[in-house]
Amino acid sequence: MAEIIKVTFIDGTEFCYKSPVNTVIAVLRKIGKERFPEITFMRGKNRVVSQSYNPKLKRYIKEIVPGWYYFNQTDTREKTNQLINLNSQFNLDMKVEVGMFKGTTDPSIPGTTRHKNRLVVTMPNGDVIDHESYRQVFADCIYRLGPRRVSNKANIEISKNQDLFSVTNPNGNRFQLDETLYMLIPFTARKAMKILNLIALRLKEEIKVEYLPMSNQ
Repeated sequence: MAEIIKVTFIDGTEFCYKSPVNTVIAVLRKIGKERFPEITFMRGKNRVVSQSYNPKLKRYIKEIVPGWYYFNQTDTREKTNQLINLNSQFNLDMKVEVGMFKGTTDPSIPGTTRHKNRLVVTMPNGDVIDHESYRQVFADCIYRLGPRRVSNKANIEISKNQDLFSVTNPNGNRFQLDETLYMLIPFTARKAMKILNLIALRLKEEIKVEYLPMSNQ
């Protein structure tokens, strides 16, 4: 069972969802979009909260309110730090906790109960990759290991005549990593787990991949 985030506001409002990203989005909605321009946190070259929507990064972009988006390529630890920084920046007096809480599903965010199975990956440096979709976890893990490095040393055949990485995307079903590298996302969480374990073996990286069945509540 992965750790999740619980946030309690001074007025008693509490958010503790099974998916940490939904908790962050709920907090942002409560803060109000009038404050969004003041949030300048960055994740690489991307602002964490912005009005920019990049179709190439659509797997990582979550709508907060119409016209404003949250960049979700972060693990639970980074999300927690973002909330702590928001708390300090806006003097919100909210309590931010991380633990094995019994989270709920956020009914206001479409698709929160869609995935019955998920992955949680712990990287060699201790970072935990824990997104609402196993596809996001898989792609994030590849990014952190280095797409070119993985494609050079572990371009695994994941189905008949279908390698994990390709320089073209003729069928339009591949995830674009950069201008000349595309990746085929495994069709199931279990398959993704097997491939990540094989990649780790070939790269000699000590990563922990957990396959967590979920109930569709």
